[in-house]
Amino acid sequence: MRAARGQSKNKGPQQNGSLVPPLDANANPALDVNLGRFSEEEREAILTVVKRDLEIRCMEKYRLKKIRSGLLQEDSQAPLSLPGSANACTICRGRFIIFLNPRVTCSLCRREVCRRCTKAYNGEMLCRICSHDIFYRAVKCPWFYDSSPDKLCGHASDTIVKSLFKDNLPVLNGLTEEQLHKALSNYLKPDRETYVNGVVITLEVMLRIENEQIRTFTKRYQEVRSTAVNALNKQTREALRKLLQMLCITEEKYKLSVHNSRQVNTATRVLEITQKQVEQLVGHKIQIPDEYTNVEVEEDLESFVASVASGPEEFFANVLLEDLTKAMRNSISHGRNSRAPLSSNY
Repeated sequence: MRAARGQSKNKGPQQNGSLVPPLDANANPALDVNLGRFSEEEREAILTVVKRDLEIRCMEKYRLKKIRSGLLQEDSQAPLSLPGSANACTICRGRFIIFLNPRVTCSLCRREVCRRCTKAYNGEMLCRICSHDIFYRAVKCPWFYDSSPDKLCGHASDTIVKSLFKDNLPVLNGLTEEQLHKALSNYLKPDRETYVNGVVITLEVMLRIENEQIRTFTKRYQEVRSTAVNALNKQTREALRKLLQMLCITEEKYKLSVHNSRQVNTATRVLEITQKQVEQLVGHKIQIPDEYTNVEVEEDLESFVASVASGPEEFFANVLLEDLTKAMRNSISHGRNSRAPLSSNY
């Protein structure tokens, strides 16, 4: 009997050939983890794995939060109505049509919806909101923690962190998952990982994304600039054409009203006036081609105006556009020299 008692005392109950301590319904065996014998390097290796677990949990929590927010928003936009009173689907607002879009009543919420907004579930027709709610509850798994006999409401990663830091950081017992992840991120430098809206972004990933965004903006800006330059060239030609025509008409009216034997050729006078104005805009002298200065005088005023305004506006517009392009190139060159690519000097 003594041998039997001693054997029973030393071995204890067996399960799968290994010794296991007796379970106590009032005790939580996960809190008895002792990691004090590990070195600092081993602790950091363990915490790196724990940190990844926290990141995945935070990402899953954010994903479930988005699903829940979408469910609440969709539920608020689809109010309940009396049976048979709705003429359209409460979800998509599509009108009910016999044989084409019939009325279907949800087995859970009793909403009247169309066939496109329903889904069969265990032989019953559920609306889209109820089917999404069932999916949300299945993914969240509240049934697992509610039905667990040992009430394992915590996670192993939380227990490991609290065991490692229970002497130095007793306040970890009251931290949330996000706060615990932030504390580990600060402890495990220089990993420098950042958790933003359910996505883990390292410093290198952040810099790569920002540089890609800058390149996208630069490409878009060049497209907009090219379109703007073409539109500006067209509008400038139109404005110069109108200017030349109005100057020609004004000069001819002046000649008809004043009889002067020493009158200057109208085409020459109009080109001189336009040349001076363009030179003031660009800031340097320009030379008008001879093909525009050698214009024969027409007896018909309309023909004369058309002959003068049929080509010079293109020349003056090109001069103005060339000056603008040069200024833009200088500005871009100055900006390229002053802007350095993003680096990791934080």
